[in-house]
Amino acid sequence: MAASKAKKGKAKKNTTSRKSRLWVRDLLNLLGGLAVGAVGFWLVQAYLEGRTTGDASQRYRTAIQGDLPILKQASEEYEGLVESKQEALEVLRGVDLTGTLYGLDAYRMVHEDLPALDVEAQPLLLAFYLNLRDAELLRKLIVEQREHPEEMSQILSRQFLRTLHEGNQLVPRLLWALGKNDEEA
Repeated sequence: MAASKAKKGKAKKNTTSRKSRLWVRDLLNLLGGLAVGAVGFWLVQAYLEGRTTGDASQRYRTAIQGDLPILKQASEEYEGLVESKQEALEVLRGVDLTGTLYGLDAYRMVHEDLPALDVEAQPLLLAFYLNLRDAELLRKLIVEQREHPEEMSQILSRQFLRTLHEGNQLVPRLLWALGKNDEEA
């Protein structure tokens, strides 16, 4: 009995090494979990970035294609104006300019979406948006001219048609650059 009591009171030699191995194993599990979590987070961020790029380019492609008939018509009127040397007021006489001609609201978030777009599409989209914005300002001035004809000149109508013509010239390159984003996403 004394021999068994002596065994119970003594500590085992392997106990400390087992505890240290458990501590190392827990630390390695914790570090491995953090590494897997970081890689997972990085993959999710990359996926969301790609999805945002595709969404933005698709949204702008749809808006541009919706406005394309109006832009083409204005561009053709401008080219006819240049070739025939007509008066710009005569060309715009039958056009109702009291309401907006194109969906400028679709481009309101363009500055926030620029970083998500392709490098080639960024300056084209920005130039296209600025062109439409200028055309909208000129349209408002033309409406004012119609209400107060003695105060405004004919140059304003010519400038409006030229601005829309320049915007229309950007459309093929812009749609191509935005289409590249859809293929990559």
